[in-house]
Amino acid sequence: MEQNGQRKQNQEDLPEKSKQQEEDQPAEGQSDALDAEVVEAELVEEAEQATEEVQQELRAAQQKAEEYLDLLRRTQADFVNYRRRMGQEQAETRTTAQIALLQQLLPVLDDFERAVEATPADLEQHPWVQGLLLVARRLTSQLDQLGVRQIGAAGEQFDPRVHDALTLEERADVPEGAIIQVVRSGYALGDRIIRPAQVVVAGAPSTVGGSSE
Repeated sequence: MEQNGQRKQNQEDLPEKSKQQEEDQPAEGQSDALDAEVVEAELVEEAEQATEEVQQELRAAQQKAEEYLDLLRRTQADFVNYRRRMGQEQAETRTTAQIALLQQLLPVLDDFERAVEATPADLEQHPWVQGLLLVARRLTSQLDQLGVRQIGAAGEQFDPRVHDALTLEERADVPEGAIIQVVRSGYALGDRIIRPAQVVVAGAPSTVGGSSE
């Protein structure tokens, strides 16, 4: 009898326990909602991580691009400087070669000038003399076209950079340091002196002190 009573009691308790368990377990819809929230949170976290990685890659790419751009700028500046330097060197080489040639040519022009200056007055209209003058004028014209200019003229102030003083002549009627005579003309190409002008320079007259009775 006691066993039957105990069994009956257990059977009566079962529905209450099952009901309690059902109440403790979440409903099926609520469980799905929780799972969806977890998945969404994980997706958000993964998206944030992916965004951070992309941003890091973009920053690295931007830094590389800036480095390459800076390298390109430096390379371009070096190339411009190289071209400028090569141009200057070529111009200097060309000028040096021209000066070397002109130094060989100028004595010929000097000979023409001396020949014309020494021509007697009664022969100035002689065809031979006129031919010399024509050659001298053509030669001077070619020098002008090359940018060669004549330096040294009477009345100029002596400048050791462009004048070569042969003698110093005491003169009271000419300012001290003035050029009295050009013995040989000088020439320049641009700012380069091909040869200085040979000149005679005026000096201050000497004063001799003394008294007479």
